[in-house]
Amino acid sequence: MARLSQKAWNNVIIFAMLAMIFALNIGNFQSDDADQPFPIIEEGAVLLSLHIDQDIVERAGKAWRLKMGSPSLSESAPAPGQLAALIDNWTKALVKRQSMVDKAAFSTPDHVIVLWLAGERNGRVISTIEREQQTYILFNDEVLLLDFPTIQQLTQW
Repeated sequence: MARLSQKAWNNVIIFAMLAMIFALNIGNFQSDDADQPFPIIEEGAVLLSLHIDQDIVERAGKAWRLKMGSPSLSESAPAPGQLAALIDNWTKALVKRQSMVDKAAFSTPDHVIVLWLAGERNGRVISTIEREQQTYILFNDEVLLLDFPTIQQLTQW
């Protein structure tokens, strides 16, 4: 056994008590982020292309251009500022975890959206449905509640 002075034993006891207090209260130090909204697109990620149903919004230099998949929309082409606002809404979109709707509800989604980000090999596929004036999205096999902005701001220009 090690020979310690009385001062050294006092320090050992103090640090042991501090470690025990920390171990017993570790739950109080961790934040409960389960209810906090989080972004779909991480900060700093670069969105290259956005596929909304049959329409494609893609980066063209510093601006955005639209390739319409449905010919009925060809007469209502959006202004470049509207496309930039759409992309800005996607970069700020927030979702929350929820337990009200399950994956079975997404058998016929309202919209199917694919986000293509720089540095990612595959696009992020997002399905949306509206239930009781709430928008739910299926993302990474998890059903989430759209917190901000509205689905209209994310799918229309």
